[in-house]
Amino acid sequence: MFSTASELLVVFTYAPAGLGHLRVVNTLSDVLADKDSAVLLGSNDKGIESIHKFISLNFIARNLMEWFQRGEQQKIFTRLYRNYLKSGSKNLYQQVLEVFEQRVEVPKKIVFVCTHFGLAHQLANIKPKLEKTIGVKIYLVVQVTDDSPLYIWYVPGSDLTFVPSEKTKQELTEYGVKEKLPKIDFEVVPYPINPFLCEDLSSEQYKLRVKQVERLSKENIQVSVPISGAAVSMDFYRHLINRLNAKSQTFTFHVVSRLVTFTKYFINRAKEWPNVKVYTSSYDREVVDLYDELYKREIISLEITKPSEQSFKALLSTQQVGGSILLFSKPVGRQEYDNLDFMRRHNLIFSQEEQKYLWDKAQKSESISDLSIIKLFENKGKIRGLELPLGSIKAANFIWWCINHGIFEKMMEQGLYENKDFETGSNGVAIFWEKVKNLIKEE
Repeated sequence: MFSTASELLVVFTYAPAGLGHLRVVNTLSDVLADKDSAVLLGSNDKGIESIHKFISLNFIARNLMEWFQRGEQQKIFTRLYRNYLKSGSKNLYQQVLEVFEQRVEVPKKIVFVCTHFGLAHQLANIKPKLEKTIGVKIYLVVQVTDDSPLYIWYVPGSDLTFVPSEKTKQELTEYGVKEKLPKIDFEVVPYPINPFLCEDLSSEQYKLRVKQVERLSKENIQVSVPISGAAVSMDFYRHLINRLNAKSQTFTFHVVSRLVTFTKYFINRAKEWPNVKVYTSSYDREVVDLYDELYKREIISLEITKPSEQSFKALLSTQQVGGSILLFSKPVGRQEYDNLDFMRRHNLIFSQEEQKYLWDKAQKSESISDLSIIKLFENKGKIRGLELPLGSIKAANFIWWCINHGIFEKMMEQGLYENKDFETGSNGVAIFWEKVKNLIKEE
């Protein structure tokens, strides 16, 4: 537990741009010993959510944004976007002042923890003025929420920026040097995962998880299906669930989704499907809690998800609570491609050639020998996820083929092995707070 002294206040900030930022906030805040010494500050900028939703759902806008996230055009876009964010920092300044006006005791030190670059740039812009007005020392800490070196994550004025890999650190550092930006401190720390998900299953619970995906097993297969904040790929999930239901009644799907206008139709339909349980709320924080409660209540063996921040559950062992096998839908946006690249570099998923080999086998309904499976997994760290082929029919056939040919069963066994690489640890939360504590002590 990270202990916050009475003279220290931790302010967690998040933006309404998907649920990933809020999940990280919950993960980092849950370990605080003194909950009264922490404040959650959400952005009032509804434009961020609208832009995020539009880009996620609109094919042309999505491709245009991906183009802006690479090459020289990314540098131009970042300069413009950074200036835009700074121009909108006045409202945030007033919002922060209101938070402190409500407190009986004003702390001596404040740590802002930002899980969205928008608020990070705005806070960096108003930080000197805030320190003067409130009369306190302010620290700005940024947690990058994907292993993606998008230049917008370079926040001049940040006291400490956490990234999931040395690769991202190096690329962002080189960008700062080329652009002649003020130097900032990057720290490579394993991606922060909810400590609850890192807890070990009992031996009986682990046996049940394995039993669910064994060949010829009649055990119910518990499948988590979290819907992203932008509600991307709902048609894909709808068809995939119904096709798997048609193959076997042993599946139980747990759909976790935010209830908003553009998800309401999907949620109402999902409630009528056989073998589907739906968990929903209109409030982002409650949706995040519902997801955690699902893993507390059920032994989940498979999770069908986007390769976003949920990807980093691949750092867990299959013997840990959150260590379900991850089945990734088509990536959307550069950051999701980068997350898959992170997992490939660490042998948490197969290479593209190996993945295609499995897809082809499943598509042709060909058998695969136990010896071939052993060779496929040979010299790997711990394979924790698989990419799904494009299209719900192929994806459903692939999942069913993997069950019937022992692929998931082998992954359960393989996923027990510890990966010695520092970037793939499951203790990122503890390291995060230790480094924040050291930052404060240095002053």
